[in-house]
Amino acid sequence: MKYFVVILGMILTSSLSACQDPIQKPPDNNDLDILWKATISPSLLEGKFPKVVYKNTVVSHGWKNGKFALLAFDKNTGKELWTWNDTFTRNDGSAHNAQTEFIHVFDNVLIWRNVNRVYGINLDNGTTAWKERFEGSGFLADYLSGLGNRFLFNTRHPLYFAGTVKQGNIQRLSLPLQFAERTQHDASFLFLNTPPNVLENAALNDTIAVLPFGIPITGQVAIGFTVFNLTQNKEIYTKTIPGDNIGAFGPPPLLHNGTLYFDAGPWIHAFDLKTGNKLWSERFPSQFSFSGIIYYDGMIIGNCEDTFMYALDAKTGKQLWATKTSGTSSRLFEMNGVIYFTGGGDGLLHAVDAKTGRHIWKKESPDESRFNGAWFFDSVTGADGKIYVSSYISLFCYKAAR
Repeated sequence: MKYFVVILGMILTSSLSACQDPIQKPPDNNDLDILWKATISPSLLEGKFPKVVYKNTVVSHGWKNGKFALLAFDKNTGKELWTWNDTFTRNDGSAHNAQTEFIHVFDNVLIWRNVNRVYGINLDNGTTAWKERFEGSGFLADYLSGLGNRFLFNTRHPLYFAGTVKQGNIQRLSLPLQFAERTQHDASFLFLNTPPNVLENAALNDTIAVLPFGIPITGQVAIGFTVFNLTQNKEIYTKTIPGDNIGAFGPPPLLHNGTLYFDAGPWIHAFDLKTGNKLWSERFPSQFSFSGIIYYDGMIIGNCEDTFMYALDAKTGKQLWATKTSGTSSRLFEMNGVIYFTGGGDGLLHAVDAKTGRHIWKKESPDESRFNGAWFFDSVTGADGKIYVSSYISLFCYKAAR
């Protein structure tokens, strides 16, 4: 009888183990996967900034000598190579005004906008290529869009500014636009009018901007977007989308093979680039404004605030998989079919198989045991089989999951 009980127990244990979702497993803290670690702040770091891999360096924001700084490390060894902190004011980069989501890199220059101050930083040696400061109101976000040597940004009023990466020369643009009364302008997106993303009423190689915005419509919230030819300074078309989109789009749209993809409030939308006509829309329990959405191998993938990551068929919007995650997260980074992000809800570094949605691993910050609250946060990037992620005090280089 006792042998029957033992065997039955083994069967039940095996069955429960087989049914367990990988996300429920304890964090994978295999320190053998850590290739190097470097200090970026003596205390818990504030603000956020996209990490950049450039040639033999990885660049992260940090705090040094009582001031915000960009720090460059050898991407293979973690040795610090240079520090940049040539900001206009001591407070540039504080928690209140450096929640930077988007930057632009062209050749060896990184462009960073901090409210009404814009910096061009030489990534070869950490010197200032140029910097400009200007007066005005409505500079509440650090959004920045770029294409080659050109970059574009806007205020929350219908004002657009453009400059060149190499020289700066930031100028206010006078764009002839429909809907002059625009309540909010969100992150723009620039692309070159070349196949497979071609607008027939624009010349080949024209620079095209997708300009999302909010508009007031009596009794409801609406959003819209304008497709604008920056080369010819003319509007191509404008589309509006009534409904519960929470007033505005989130991160910049995606463009793939003639289709524009937006996340807006609890929705993900797909539009035909040539006509602006809606192809499909899918509604979710919450929004994707923190993670944004990415395209991978015929799928649109985003991490929703309802604590699930979703993958949709890019052509139809049909849900392909959903997996339990952490809710609020960093932007998603994909490399070799693995999606990496840091979880705002759990402070872990996640690695998810993009094809299936299965967790490969999730890791706890090694700093958390020494400094309360020093979990993983902010953006993830990678190259050449390595992943770079920061806690609130350190930058880590991990061996990639794949």
